[in-house]
Amino acid sequence: MISLTGPDNPASDPAPLGEPDPVAHTSGPDTPFPKRRDLRNSGKDYSPEDPETNPAAETGQDVPEVAEKDYGKAGRNLPAAIGIGLLIGGVVLASLIVFPISFLFIILIAIVAAMWELANALSRSGSLVSRIPTMVSAACMVLATFVGGREALWVTFAASAGAVMLFTMVERRKNAVKDVSLSLFALTYVGLMACFVVYLLTQPDGNLYVILFLASVVASDTGGYVFGVLWGKHPIAPRISPKKSWEGYIGSVIFAAAVATTLALTLFDAPFWTGLVFGVVIPAFATLGDFSESMIKRDLDLKDMGTLLPGHGGVMDRLDSILPTAPVALVMFSVLPGYL
Repeated sequence: MISLTGPDNPASDPAPLGEPDPVAHTSGPDTPFPKRRDLRNSGKDYSPEDPETNPAAETGQDVPEVAEKDYGKAGRNLPAAIGIGLLIGGVVLASLIVFPISFLFIILIAIVAAMWELANALSRSGSLVSRIPTMVSAACMVLATFVGGREALWVTFAASAGAVMLFTMVERRKNAVKDVSLSLFALTYVGLMACFVVYLLTQPDGNLYVILFLASVVASDTGGYVFGVLWGKHPIAPRISPKKSWEGYIGSVIFAAAVATTLALTLFDAPFWTGLVFGVVIPAFATLGDFSESMIKRDLDLKDMGTLLPGHGGVMDRLDSILPTAPVALVMFSVLPGYL
């Protein structure tokens, strides 16, 4: 019988009955197979350097990392981003035109989702953000603003801050000061800023004010992206957001000024120069909002706040330029002629 034994083939002849079969020995070194670790009831946290929790550390093998997909100069899944953007924009615009009060429910859903994402992100710093109290408080602030106006907003905001502190005290946390501070920051950054949009909605022709405001911010983001991708060469703040360029900022001003001027003339019959003011001021604060969230994500080692919106990241990644700009828009509507 011809033997087929070799470095990669087992012996062809079986061993006699009662004896183990011969095993071919390879010339290369043996590689130990990583053992599984069940950590569900161990009370231990995963650590890539700890053999007790990471079998690869025990064998010296590196766990292969999944490389991020390269979308080229676009920097994102552009078809998905455009599709999701058009869908959200269509739903928001339809709600503001057909049944403005329905926009309130869109705000509630967006704020609760954004608060959840921000709380999860901030908790990576080692502190614990009170998710449920901040989410419920933000929703109550939105409803209070719609029903009772500014006075109800500030009363609800003060009560919400007290509720967050009380909740933290009852839980007897070790880092109570940091936990409360981050929870109040999340409540202010998301909940309070969103209430300015709600307050605009409660004004006479409030849906038109919201349309002008949101359209200007979206135009600013779009212009910044288009000009940045095509001609961006000079970063504004490379350590915070390397892709934000001065060329992109110029595109933001051009797009926002064109859209704001058009809507100011058609919706409000306001002086055309007020649209130019919007085109200059809105991109400035929208860009600051982008930088603020980029700074938070860079500090927490995050690329996006979430994954709920394909091509965009999370809900918070879409609200980063809208939220800080809302109080500025309210001030401009109150000061510029032809509006409030």
